Amino acid sequence: MRDFAEEMRQQGKQKRSRQEMINKVMCKPGYTWNETVGRCLGPAGGGDGPMPEKPDAPPSGGESPAGPQQAIAKEVSSRAMQG
Repeated sequence: MRDFAEEMRQQGKQKRSRQEMINKVMCKPGYTWNETVGRCLGPAGGGDGPMPEKPDAPPSGGESPAGPQQAIAKEVSSRAMQG
């Protein structure tokens, strides 16, 4: 029979050690790399950590980032066109 608790502990250790390696390479001491926002976050969750180099490629879709109002207007327009 498998020991699921032990497997979960091992996965947690692997994940933690991976995160620690990323933190060491990408961030200043005390900061944590956050993959979602793509930057180092300080202990309080804010973030003035060093930012990685931005690639020269345009954002996904080739569009410039739009503000929330523009995104809402675009969604309303696309729904109006569908039905």
